[in-house]
Order: sequence, then structure tokens, then C-alpha cells
Amino acid sequence: MKKVLVAGSTGYIGRYVVQEFKNRGYWVRALVRNSDKIKKSGPHLEPVLDHLADEFFIGDATKPESIQGVCDGVELVFSSLGMTRPDFVHSSFDVDYKANLNIMREAQKAKVKKFVYISVFNAQKMMGIENIQAHEKFVDELRASGLEYAIVRPTGYFSDMAQFLNMARSGFMFSLGEGETRSNPIHGADLAKVCVDAAEGDAREIDAGGPEIFTYRQVAMMAADVVNKQPLNISLPVWLADGIAAVTGFINRDIHDIALFATTVSKNDTVAPQYGSHRLREFFEEMAKMNR
Repeated sequence: MKKVLVAGSTGYIGRYVVQEFKNRGYWVRALVRNSDKIKKSGPHLEPVLDHLADEFFIGDATKPESIQGVCDGVELVFSSLGMTRPDFVHSSFDVDYKANLNIMREAQKAKVKKFVYISVFNAQKMMGIENIQAHEKFVDELRASGLEYAIVRPTGYFSDMAQFLNMARSGFMFSLGEGETRSNPIHGADLAKVCVDAAEGDAREIDAGGPEIFTYRQVAMMAADVVNKQPLNISLPVWLADGIAAVTGFINRDIHDIALFATTVSKNDTVAPQYGSHRLREFFEEMAKMNR
């Protein structure tokens, strides 16, 4: 039986990846920083980890001394570890780069065969953003590590799209520009299959999106329809959004990264090869039921 370490296991993608590895007969060790999350489902319908992983390793990858031996006895490492929201303690480089580097060094010591990492689609077009720089700095380290590797680059997650439901419920729907930029976000379960396929295959770079392509305006209309509301649509000119993003740089670097990422994505289509079968409307409907 093959053994794998999953880092970022309590996140949106990590939970589904643990599940997919188990579905394929792997023994799974989950790296967890906060053990309270093990027995709870994720906020976007992700599975509970408690009865999925075979072993839990409690440690904080930003502190290398706390993860010594985390890769011992495993053949594969998968990491979706990354900063998804400001914590006002760590920077993007602390998490997206240094924490993953700490795990990779443990993988090298343990002579792990392969390392699969989640980065960002179209990263080369967004290198002015600090968290993208952090992701890609680690990618460079991984390429030079001597380990077999695969880099998976998703367009965006269904969990990200849940913000449209929240806006629709609030009565105010904000968009950048005309809302005609296109994307094909992917469900966590579908992306997990891409990731485990990458672990088992030979491809080193995989771009991945979901089966449906939408404009942001279409997603907003769908969210409003699902919650049966007609929110006030407020369109921010891109130039104004750029200005707001610039101002946030004087407030907090992590908030600035998030704002800059949003404005950058709003200017470019993010459409990748299509994978999976999960439909965004069905996800919205399930989320809406959960939050009634």
C-alpha cells in the first residue's frame, strides 16, 4: 500500500485530496496545525477528516522543529498549504514559500519519491503580487530539488464562488468592471482527482479548470437566482479598484495581496482545460440549503 502525506489537509482542496487518495487505496497521513478542525466538516461542504486519514501529524509547517519526521515512511507528498486569508501574523512568504520549503526539506531527508504542489493558474501574468511570487519561488525550489514533482495550477475554486451567494444575500452585488471576464472554477472533488492523477502520472505542469465557463456577471445572476433575491448591482470601475488596492498596501500587506489579486484577475480571462463533472449551480443550491 502506497503512503502519502497531505499538507494543507484541513483546507478546501486538502480535505478532498485526502478523500481521493483513500478512495484509491492509499494510506494517508494528514499534517494538521489545528486539531480542532479534524472532526468538523469544512465551511463549503468539504468532508470531515476524522475517519478519512489513517494518521494525523500535529505540527505547524512555519516552525520546522514542529514537523521533524513528518515525511518519514511516505512515498508521496501533496501540499495545498497556502495562505487563504490574512492572519496578521504570517506573510505570504512565511506560508506559501517557507512553510512548503520546510516540508520539502523533510521530504528530501526522508527520500520521498514525489512531491505534488498546488500553485496558481496564469501565475506568470501576476508576478507583481506577493503571494504569487511566494508560490512561484517555492515552485522554483521544487524544480531544483531533485525530487520528482508535479505542479497543479487551478483557475479558482467553488469555495471562492461562495462569496457571490454571500453578496446576493446581503442585497448588494459588487463587481469589477463590466463583469464580462470569463473563468471556469473547479469543485474540490474534481480538482482532487486531477491532483491524484498528477501524483500517479508523468506530467509536471497541469492547468485545471471546471467543466463550465462563466462570466462573473453570469455567476452573480446565478447566485441571486438561487437565493431568490434581486440585489443592488454595484459595478466598480477597474481604475477605482486599482486605487483601492493600492491604498490597502499602506494598511496591511495580506489584504493588499488579496485586493490586488482580485483586480488583476478581473482584467484577464482565467479559462483552463476543463475537468470534472460538478456544476456550480448545484454547489450554490447545496450551500444555500446549508445556510438557511
